[in-house]
Amino acid sequence: MAPLRLNLALLGTLATQALALAVTRRASVASIPESTWDAFNETISGHLRNGEPMLAPCYTRYNGESQTPDHAQCANLQKNGGDLTFATGQFGYYVQSQWGACQTTGDSCTFGAIRPDILTPILDKCEQGSVPTKYVDVRSVEDVQKTLVFAGENNLRLVVKNTGHDYMGRSSAPDSLALWMHNLQPPIELNKDFIADGCSESSGDSITFGAGQQFQGIYDFVEPLGYRIVGGSSVTVGAAGGWITGAGHSMLSNELGLGVDSVQQLKAVLPNGTHVTANRCQNQDIFFALRGGGGGTFGVITEMTTRVYPRKETQFVQMVFTNLLPVQQRRLLDILVENGEKWAEEGWGGYITMFNLGTIVFIATPLLTHDEAVESMKPLAKFATTFNLGIVKVQSTESFREGLDPFVQIQELGIFPGSAWALSSRIVKRESFVQSKQEELSDILSDFLNVQQNPLEPSMQILVVCLTMPTVYSKTMPESDLPGGPGHASIAPHWRDGIWQVLHFRTYDGSIDNPKLVQRIAQRAHDVMEPLRAFTPGSGAYINEADPWEPDHINSFWGEENYARLLRIKREVDPGNLLMVHQGVGWEESDARFSCYPDVTA
Repeated sequence: MAPLRLNLALLGTLATQALALAVTRRASVASIPESTWDAFNETISGHLRNGEPMLAPCYTRYNGESQTPDHAQCANLQKNGGDLTFATGQFGYYVQSQWGACQTTGDSCTFGAIRPDILTPILDKCEQGSVPTKYVDVRSVEDVQKTLVFAGENNLRLVVKNTGHDYMGRSSAPDSLALWMHNLQPPIELNKDFIADGCSESSGDSITFGAGQQFQGIYDFVEPLGYRIVGGSSVTVGAAGGWITGAGHSMLSNELGLGVDSVQQLKAVLPNGTHVTANRCQNQDIFFALRGGGGGTFGVITEMTTRVYPRKETQFVQMVFTNLLPVQQRRLLDILVENGEKWAEEGWGGYITMFNLGTIVFIATPLLTHDEAVESMKPLAKFATTFNLGIVKVQSTESFREGLDPFVQIQELGIFPGSAWALSSRIVKRESFVQSKQEELSDILSDFLNVQQNPLEPSMQILVVCLTMPTVYSKTMPESDLPGGPGHASIAPHWRDGIWQVLHFRTYDGSIDNPKLVQRIAQRAHDVMEPLRAFTPGSGAYINEADPWEPDHINSFWGEENYARLLRIKREVDPGNLLMVHQGVGWEESDARFSCYPDVTA
């Protein structure tokens, strides 16, 4: 009966919160007098800006009014829009372009995938879409504090944005004010034998950095010092934003754990403007919530301190298989499934990207010697030689950054300017890899690649198998970080027993502005995951890389016990629900900020 009582308690809490929120109506940004905006801007050192889509300077019509295009700026944007370092430094940019649009109305401001695109800005119009109307270019903790207080006092819709790496649309909303954290980048500091505030013992060597710091800068900092760090494979992701608040997986997660496992201290501004320090010794509820509870929900992280680890020889395997026949693709899937659990136990981490007639394998392990890694990869090597697909080589390096760079280059090239991505995902636990289930798992994954393509829904199908679960780490994780301990993170329990994270992408041209077509593509990406969901009962998805319409998202993202604690914390720190995101803790589905999400049937 205990689970039933918990369910009823959760339902009662949700119902109470929903009733409280139902009477809340957010004010339009346009309803705030200019004099009020001007006065606010003075308190934040002039850091208030008008938000506009990145490509707005290219268009002759913007938000229904004629304008003179800035041809020099437009040429620069078109030339560099595919450079993620440049693009993520623009407020109006979103890596998945649909989140800058209003997908239910077709209002958007993007180009086709082929650049330069001269005709679109002449023949089409640029609309605000879901790009926040105004934003604060945050340069200090005080900017965050004053913005949160201002938004609360004026009942404004508020979002938090860092780099625009956002699969769920949490960093955009129509008619909103945004906190743009990207430029909060004080110098990174190395802390030898770091002792968190209020603690008495060292937790090891760590680095401290600001909320806007991207992994590019972090890797550049730690590499010459002889360290590794648990970090993302995309170097333009912000380390202290959605990545860490969602869990933060890495090629090194198998050995070293998730991002939330390495974090030693977070500083954040709560919705009421209070700046707090959270770690395993103080503000443990906040520390719990900010490590897995989801971005843009409990507070705004301004500073993060996380462990760094000594260099270690790592074995890398990179292989590109092209022009695979269906029978070859299926055999490759069988090999991956048959060896999935074994390779996880051997420390392999990385990414296997499969599409139509090709596959990219990029994996690494720091737990095997070169000879052991060669032996481990024999099934893959045999596959390659059998079909005359090349030689699987294992390369050793003590520089993780050096080993990672080739994949970074491939990945960055794979993100086309103006592309949109519909996706769904699932964490596949150890129990799904037993021999009796392997064929069915291979069947399901094979179907992902062979789903009949509707010519009226132009999109490319991609299957990504992420070997980024903390398989080895979770067996020996510190007792203090287990459930009930001061370092427990709010991620769902299935992370600790996961072997793979499987993602299904449908990429399409972001200039498509037909709401019905966009909805159908999103619906198809949602539906295709159903067989894997059914095959993996009791599992879930990674909140940062999930289907935006994830079924049973509470259990999928957190589990009921974690969610009950998160909801209690949410109501304590943000009773007015100032910070709210789609499928976040305590979200209210009827809020107008979600009006641009397609109507996908879960």
